[in-house]
Amino acid sequence: MRTIDCRDMPVPKPVVLTKSTLEELPKNSAVTIITNCDMSENNILTYAQNKGYFIKRVQKKAGIFITISKNFSCDIEKYHQSDKQIETRALIITSDCIGYGVHGNKLMQDFLDSIIFQKVLPSQIIFINKGVKLTCGHPQDLFIKTLRKIEEKGVDILASLTSLEELDLHKKHQIGDKISMFELAETMINQNTSTI
Repeated sequence: MRTIDCRDMPVPKPVVLTKSTLEELPKNSAVTIITNCDMSENNILTYAQNKGYFIKRVQKKAGIFITISKNFSCDIEKYHQSDKQIETRALIITSDCIGYGVHGNKLMQDFLDSIIFQKVLPSQIIFINKGVKLTCGHPQDLFIKTLRKIEEKGVDILASLTSLEELDLHKKHQIGDKISMFELAETMINQNTSTI
């Protein structure tokens, strides 16, 4: 059985590492993840629950030990079994990266990955300006696949029609609906919004 020490590892790296490890492992195998972060614990448990894996969680002085077995029914604690909550909030994404430099795209991918594992999700994610690039491309692009998973959780994915046209991307748009400037203004006036 493989062990992954994720103590003091920044979110969402532990759950991303857990996911990639489980995907590599053969059937009827297991992995133990050690963490000391409540958010990482919740992300890992939620991911394993969604996949239907068997889970055993043990609290020790050294940290939280989570053992996940593949191809078994899920045995997660009751308080982790609640459905995702959708909050009436719009998340507005204005760029295809976070910050500047070579890691900007990686930071954005990590950010979107982390949304999947949140207990409370926004009702809408709206892409404007260069952010619409994330909704365009090939159906198998990593950003598109991640956004599709978010959409499957009940989050509306929307892209600014004006931005798509200005960047000549309206024919490459792959996921979500297009939103007019009137609808965007209406959302920003009537809903709680967060912008990155």
